[in-house]
Amino acid sequence: MSAPVGRTKLASETPTLKAGDPAPDLTLRSHDGREISLRGLRGTKVVLAFFHFAFTNT
Repeated sequence: MSAPVGRTKLASETPTLKAGDPAPDLTLRSHDGREISLRGLRGTKVVLAFFHFAFTNT
């Protein structure tokens, strides 16, 4: 089975994190445009909250 257009892997080929697993390093853009990396937050508690803005004119 090949991956859907625009994707390089199927979900079954991607590792799934379990509660307590260390998060992979990633960098995301915050609501005010700053880039925030988990690397700089190691050792602190972090909550990631994703809000979709699709079709909201924002």
